[in-house]
Amino acid sequence: MNKIVLIIFLSLATFSINLSALIFNQKDNQIIKDLNLEKSFTHDEHLQDLYNKLSSKNYFHIYKINLKNASIYVSKIKEVLNQEGLPSSFLYLSMAESNFKLDARSSTNALGLWQFMPSTAKIYKLRNDEYVDERLDFVKSTHAAAKYLKYHHDRFSKWYLAILAYNCGEGRVIEAITRATVDRYIQRYPKEKNSKKIKKYKKVIKEYLRTKKDFYKINKIYKELDELNIHLTARDLLKVQKKLRRQYLPKESRAYLRKIVVLSMIANRNFLKKGYIYDRDINSTLTSVKAKGGLHLRAIASSIDMKFNDLYKMNMHIKQHIIPIDVKEYDVNIPYSKLAIFNSKKNRIKNNSFVIYRVKKGDTLSSIGSKFKVKYNFIKNFNDLKTNNLRLKQRLVIPVYNYNFNTKLNAKRNKKEIYKVKSGDSLSSIAYKFKVNVKRLKNDNKLKSNKIRIGDKIAIYK
Repeated sequence: MNKIVLIIFLSLATFSINLSALIFNQKDNQIIKDLNLEKSFTHDEHLQDLYNKLSSKNYFHIYKINLKNASIYVSKIKEVLNQEGLPSSFLYLSMAESNFKLDARSSTNALGLWQFMPSTAKIYKLRNDEYVDERLDFVKSTHAAAKYLKYHHDRFSKWYLAILAYNCGEGRVIEAITRATVDRYIQRYPKEKNSKKIKKYKKVIKEYLRTKKDFYKINKIYKELDELNIHLTARDLLKVQKKLRRQYLPKESRAYLRKIVVLSMIANRNFLKKGYIYDRDINSTLTSVKAKGGLHLRAIASSIDMKFNDLYKMNMHIKQHIIPIDVKEYDVNIPYSKLAIFNSKKNRIKNNSFVIYRVKKGDTLSSIGSKFKVKYNFIKNFNDLKTNNLRLKQRLVIPVYNYNFNTKLNAKRNKKEIYKVKSGDSLSSIAYKFKVNVKRLKNDNKLKSNKIRIGDKIAIYK
């Protein structure tokens, strides 16, 4: 009887091991290793539940759509991460942050693939002014995100802690490590609970949890933790403590780390072997080129035979579609397949992006800006104006290719009227009658001289 029970037990154990192997393979374990997570992290039940959920048919369909939409620039992101020395799994931190949407915006004004707040973007030298917002530049923002994550890695020495700090902040991770280490120490050495040092630590932690003040005291304990000789695992930090309102880490951060791991595993299983993401044809990827300051994206698009909207989607960080005028050159993202044609034409790109406007009575910078759909300070800076005051008939260069404006003008000109020349008519009198320019009248009718005859038909484009 005992032998039968033993055989059944061993069979179930073997089945369990095989089931685990089906879920987590060698490549999955490499992801765990790359992020400095312990091997036992694959046994985390929440990780397994999330894997089953996100790899289900409905969620996997969304996953594929997000990857497909990002396919043109995702290989460039991976290239930058590799240059910066980050594990390839960090590609999926971007997916967790923004679903690979270049213009993703949060309710707290975080923006872009990596969801940078304005203050953090400034620290990592992402430009944000009237010309550009580089949080939307997938190349520059990826470099910035990599540097931000490396800063956290330098502080905590583990990539998974850098991920947690990216999500909930450096201070919260320090608090979590401090609290978990002290709790683990007491659990291992119950008799030390009433020692002078541990009682002091517990008092400081309790007071901080109550007031959220004097974080420096928590940080001081954090610096002394090596003396306790306690090794924490990720699962120690992620575990939920009963009857505690403030866990070591926020619920969102615990889910965030697990999500990045799971998204990486799903990619390993479904795409890497097929070359779906990383081994794409180089001609379908993007590259950065140096374009002259002041050029409009429409001028660049036209020169390399691209649709303006397609080029803009690759350069959403360029506001007003105009390259900053305060620099000699600026990086613009174009398809790799267009690199040769750009290099051959870059010095001959004509800029049709400016409107010369004469100030009229009652005009202000604000009203002119509204008319051309350009910010007033953009016009002010472009024309080197020291004040907002304008003078009558003053000439202003409006740095915008206003597509709708020009389309309306062309639409009006296309209203043609045919005039039959009568006795006594001249080109000048006809031009005066219809309020058009004599030169334009000649050009529109392909006339080589001002001579006209009675009965000639003259096209008038109003």
